[in-house]
Amino acid sequence: MAKTEIGKSGEQVESPARRTRFVTSPTAEPTSNGAGVAEHVEADGALMSRRAAIGGVCMGAAAVLCFVLGAGLSGGGSAVSGSTAREVMELRDQIRVAETKADALPKAEDADRALVTAQSSAVQIAQLQNDYRHLTPLVAAKGGTLEASASESTRRNLTPYFSPEVGQPALEPWYLLASDKEVPAGNGLPMSFDSGFKWVAQRPYSLNEDSTIRVTWLAVETRPAAGRTPTVLAWAHADYDMTRKTFSNVETGTTTTGEALRQEVKTQ
Repeated sequence: MAKTEIGKSGEQVESPARRTRFVTSPTAEPTSNGAGVAEHVEADGALMSRRAAIGGVCMGAAAVLCFVLGAGLSGGGSAVSGSTAREVMELRDQIRVAETKADALPKAEDADRALVTAQSSAVQIAQLQNDYRHLTPLVAAKGGTLEASASESTRRNLTPYFSPEVGQPALEPWYLLASDKEVPAGNGLPMSFDSGFKWVAQRPYSLNEDSTIRVTWLAVETRPAAGRTPTVLAWAHADYDMTRKTFSNVETGTTTTGEALRQEVKTQ
């Protein structure tokens, strides 16, 4: 199945997999590979490497500053040339900017706490998204339409985890598997309901420069063929704000295999 995206002109553009994006910031960058997971870097290492890099800028600029001043005064005079003075001012500005960036970085213990909180919240979101699987027979029976009343409870429980600007679509089912409609008939769904997939929250390892944490969820099949690795059917990304303790910039999509097996969902 092809993915449909809405371009800047408003026209639909076809591409190999389905992706939907719910962005709270107009400057947010799209993810280049939906199902891919970025390389993991330990939080402390990421933070310390940034501090080390910023510290290196400070020390390098300070060293050059000393050299420039020394060279400017090497003739024994007490004044420096206009070009030297401008260079000194530029170097001092570099040092001030680098020091400001260093001060803005979160402390290692705060970063560790934020990573744990982001992971905990991501797990709760995965569980709530998994709750939507029980609605698959109802959605299929109504031609793909998900009634608002049926998803109200789960939607209400998801709401506190997201920034208010995210919008309603991010709170709806990210993915439903068409084969999950084959559930035994009866009053309600049996406790033994065995879905063909589940959402799993991936562990975040690092912070972005803006103190947000990129979190990834994967929808993986639960009954792979013997000796086969479970197939990823769908994915989701979001940025966790360690200050507001909410997720924003939600982006979801399906793999080629997942799109072919997806239950269409039209919300009212």
